[in-house]
Amino acid sequence: MPRRIAICLTLATLLLGVGALAPLDDLPIGTAQAAVNKSLSGGGGGGGNVSGAGDRLGKLLSGWAVPVLTVLAGCLLIGALASRNIGAGVGIVVITLLGLIFLLSPQSIESLAKGIANTVF
Repeated sequence: MPRRIAICLTLATLLLGVGALAPLDDLPIGTAQAAVNKSLSGGGGGGGNVSGAGDRLGKLLSGWAVPVLTVLAGCLLIGALASRNIGAGVGIVVITLLGLIFLLSPQSIESLAKGIANTVF
């Protein structure tokens, strides 16, 4: 334990020493800093544009979630059927179908939820 503490203190001292040798004002502006400056100044190219970020995230997640859900459901279904548990197998199929419908066609789930809400309330 004392050895680990000594190593951590040595590394921290080295990092602080290197930081003191190269002040941030003397470093050249990199491409990341240039992109930040362009975004803050309102330059063209869509810098800082976040409109539609939720839609893009949804498309990205559904792009990899559908195959993952399908493989996971297949593995669980094989396990349920191998143990001759038909109820679990039917449950896995129903839940998987609802998940896939939600991922592939969210409008149908939205209309179903609105229909249920209108009926109840």
